[in-house]
Amino acid sequence: MALSAGVEPLSSELYNNAARELALGQLIWPDTELVLVAWGFEPVFNPAHATIADLRTATGLTELGISLPITDSSVAVDGTCQTNQVVIPNIPIGPDVTWFTLCRARATIELAELILFVDEAIELPFVPNGLDLVIQPDWTLNRGWFRP
Repeated sequence: MALSAGVEPLSSELYNNAARELALGQLIWPDTELVLVAWGFEPVFNPAHATIADLRTATGLTELGISLPITDSSVAVDGTCQTNQVVIPNIPIGPDVTWFTLCRARATIELAELILFVDEAIELPFVPNGLDLVIQPDWTLNRGWFRP
């Protein structure tokens, strides 16, 4: 059984490295392997953070869950970057999920490159119950994770 949370990240923020790579054509959305990381406690956004290791070192936080690989990403006609639903398996009972980071997957989670900070979404904060968290983006109005 899985619980769903709708995502409407219209106020999300890009990390500096991601914005730069998008502008230079080095981050090609449909070809990028992505993961979504769930975090608890007070949201922390520092645009200068580049990796999960940077975020962990600066905040002392540990992620609450890491998604399965995001396998389907596309760009809408209006330029919004979209994906299929995202599954974060077995988030343990404990702190509420209060924010996410969307990352470019790398060999280890510590090396995952931060792309997007999300702290506003439907059903956030999410109270974990040990089951999967399924994030179902709402693309009905061509909304997406972000639009460069």
